[in-house]
Amino acid sequence: MTRAGNSVTRELDSVREPSRVERAARNNAVWCDAVCRAHGVAGEFFDAIWRNCRSSPPYYPNLVTFRDTYDRGDALDHVRHLVAVPLPGMWSIKDSFCDLDLAALGFEILFEASWIWLEPALGKPMESSPEFQWSRIMSSSDLAHWEAAWSIGRGEKGVAGGPRQFPSSLLVDSSIVFLAGYKGKELVAGGVLNHTEGVVGMSNVFAPASGEFPVWAALVGWAQLAFPGMPLVGYERASNLDAACKFGFETVGNLRVWRHRDGAGQASGQAVYNPGEASSPDQVHENLNT
Repeated sequence: MTRAGNSVTRELDSVREPSRVERAARNNAVWCDAVCRAHGVAGEFFDAIWRNCRSSPPYYPNLVTFRDTYDRGDALDHVRHLVAVPLPGMWSIKDSFCDLDLAALGFEILFEASWIWLEPALGKPMESSPEFQWSRIMSSSDLAHWEAAWSIGRGEKGVAGGPRQFPSSLLVDSSIVFLAGYKGKELVAGGVLNHTEGVVGMSNVFAPASGEFPVWAALVGWAQLAFPGMPLVGYERASNLDAACKFGFETVGNLRVWRHRDGAGQASGQAVYNPGEASSPDQVHENLNT
């Protein structure tokens, strides 16, 4: 759906350095595609947009914009295509630059959040806390245990009787790292890292209310060990955004998640989520971080 008149823009984009928001947004689009692919419903990348024409897993959007100079008309054509498919139940669009107006196409704003960025030189060393012992998730059974803790830690309701949110095939991808923090034998904290061109995404962070700072410190430390010299990116809101900023992340832009109104409340095999319960759409659908 890329228009011929965009050829000059594409040539300019090919020589300019992507902005920090663009790098964060593309990293997130790659993560969304990885999760959808693990569920057997891979999306497709276009010049400035990732799009999935099939039902995304719970919490994950069907479209993500990731280039600030994209043609808004082209983006709206992609959205209209998804509306015409049509997709069942609730589905969402991640407007990475808060510059799309989708109300006329039957959407309502689900939530807004902030893109975050941490330069590698600013990362504080991993803190040694007697409260938490950290390890990388390596097996399917451990990932199921991690997902159960994630569901509790993020306040997610999940989908009763539904498939795993994070299929074990994700563990085969060397660019993705699931991290678990234990308090004694209980898994109480964690997060996900995903590496793309020149950045590392951090998402799905969960922690006890009293231990947010050591958890962020540990995750940053693991990221620096696994992917040395890489800036860390992601998006957060509410208390998780506060925790990230206290640790040293800076906000570099805003994003908006739109929900298609026709799907709100429909029975589709997916849970219908309260916007106040989701902190990021990869959590709404994600949070339809995820």
